[in-house]
Amino acid sequence: MAQAPPGRFRRFLLTAPGRIFLIVLAVLVVFASYVYISAIIAIPAMLLFGLAIPIWVGLKRPRYLALAGLAIILTVAPLAAVVITQEVLTPVGLASSSTDLSESNGQAILQNASVAPYTGTTSTNFTWTVTVFPANVAHGNTSPVWLDLYVSTCPGATGNNSPYCSQPYPLTVLNKTLPNQTAPYTLTFHFQIGANGVWDWQMGLITKNSTTGKPFFQTLVGDPQYNGIEGPVIGGFATIYSELLLTVYVQDLLFLAAPFYFLLLIYMLFKNRERRKKEAQLRAPGPVPPGEPSPTAPPTAGGAPLPSSKQPPSSTSGSTASASTVQELNCPKCNAVVYAGEKSCWKCGTALPTAPAASSASH
Repeated sequence: MAQAPPGRFRRFLLTAPGRIFLIVLAVLVVFASYVYISAIIAIPAMLLFGLAIPIWVGLKRPRYLALAGLAIILTVAPLAAVVITQEVLTPVGLASSSTDLSESNGQAILQNASVAPYTGTTSTNFTWTVTVFPANVAHGNTSPVWLDLYVSTCPGATGNNSPYCSQPYPLTVLNKTLPNQTAPYTLTFHFQIGANGVWDWQMGLITKNSTTGKPFFQTLVGDPQYNGIEGPVIGGFATIYSELLLTVYVQDLLFLAAPFYFLLLIYMLFKNRERRKKEAQLRAPGPVPPGEPSPTAPPTAGGAPLPSSKQPPSSTSGSTASASTVQELNCPKCNAVVYAGEKSCWKCGTALPTAPAASSASH
């Protein structure tokens, strides 16, 4: 049964402009998934628009698929880095400590913590501000004793060891001894950061158990992953973009390139297996299916009959066998179809075994 011709849109995608359109579409879908949803969602988007749809269209050459996937990955990373850089340069909101009853009386002890300005240069003197509410300490604890400010390149770091960052990383600790009072008061920290990059900070408050005197440590509520608060950002857009681009490329290689090329490799293996299977079927002896050219049929020169040495033996006057009953054999070397009575293979020239002479018809 003849295969139906592809539709107009599929025919367009097989053209050069259509292939470019398909790659651009894949870039936009993968970019939007990666930036605005998550890198995990970008994986099926990459496989669908970079692999499945091109194969469905008819763009099945592994070389094209590999180059198209590379073009998508190399384009998505710099585009995503632009959006991520803009997000990094956007100030975060105010931070407060926990309102859990194990750490307070239901109201946060530390409130409205922030850093200003949010962006600057290596000569900017940054100011951290926080309001302390001593009356909000948890039941059985004393008033706050002291407050530490941690400024680091490692999100949420409050010491020299962090499970989220490789060693070493810079960490500055500023501290203030707190007054013994119950009325709210505001504290400020001043610090000049002398290196470009995206920095993070956190505050740690110490109270004591009223009975045992054991210190109790609590921090601000930061981001859900590292419990850090982003900022300040040192350097302009170009500086931060160049620092983030390599990180984005590494993530793209992990989340996009690895699954894509793994499945492409599996696809290539199946295609090669299918090709070898078809070639083996064509080389196998036996009747050739209708419509398929026989790779072992004796050749003809422009439709002219073969030389007499290559023609099947003609029937003798006393023979009753017709051309349809001429015995066909296979060459022992190349498996080409030959006829009984021939001395050598028409294809490779190999000498053929002499078949036993047929019994003569009685006169």
